[in-house]
Amino acid sequence: MRFKLPKNAGLKGDGKAVSPAISSVILTGAAVVLILVAMNFAINLRDSKIAENEFASVRQFMQTAAIQIDDIAWVPWRTQTFRYSRSYGSMSFMPNMLNFTIYFRNASGEYRLGSYVSGVLAFNMPISRYNVYDGYFELIYPTDGSLVDCFVFSGANAPVARVYGVEKLSTGSFVRLVLNPCIRIVEANVSGKKQFKLYLPILYESSSRGSNPTVTFTSTQISSNVRDATKIRVVVTTSPAYGASFFMKSPQGPNTIIDKEIDFGGSSTVVFYLSRVEVAVGVNS
Repeated sequence: MRFKLPKNAGLKGDGKAVSPAISSVILTGAAVVLILVAMNFAINLRDSKIAENEFASVRQFMQTAAIQIDDIAWVPWRTQTFRYSRSYGSMSFMPNMLNFTIYFRNASGEYRLGSYVSGVLAFNMPISRYNVYDGYFELIYPTDGSLVDCFVFSGANAPVARVYGVEKLSTGSFVRLVLNPCIRIVEANVSGKKQFKLYLPILYESSSRGSNPTVTFTSTQISSNVRDATKIRVVVTTSPAYGASFFMKSPQGPNTIIDKEIDFGGSSTVVFYLSRVEVAVGVNS
């Protein structure tokens, strides 16, 4: 007697044998893909947090440096080194960024006291690592938010440097922390006559460079100039390459940061103190 096997009986048996193997391969591949996606997400999140913490740490560093410049600038040849931590960002000195021109006025007319060029210290964080938004601007020091568009501060405890955060894609793919000098005015009364003292540190780059995460400030020269005046005028400009909006939220022109006149309310003695402060990035360990 001949027995007839069911049609495709062998194929059905093979299908049952192969199906678990194929399922295992698919599940294993899916698991590997999920693990790789999770690992990539975790790495990006870790890097983002490291960059964010680094930016916050250097933010505090720049505030401390701005405060200490006041102690360094007015003591001849005083030097101080500050250390910061870095992973993704870099510290740089940007020379010839600001031009301070000061005029004084008396009964004879207006005269130029002098024009002084300064650089700025900047910490540059690539926006691929950490960013805020294009057009971001924040005054960090001094902390009074109403002074965001000031370059001239009044009072014995007023700063001689300011720190702000800025992100402008037109000036590079960085979010930056910038420290720039500014002017302090102190009013006094000497022998019954008003006296106004102006303080301005000018930052310039040291010829020495290194790779250490440090910044060293050195006061190299202090000069003074005395005039009798009823008013002074302070004009601060910058180059077209960056523009005034790099330094101010609301500048007074494309390249004019401020053009400010200060009325003394009568004839007064003006004493202008200028300090040259050398900035060395990465030199001292």
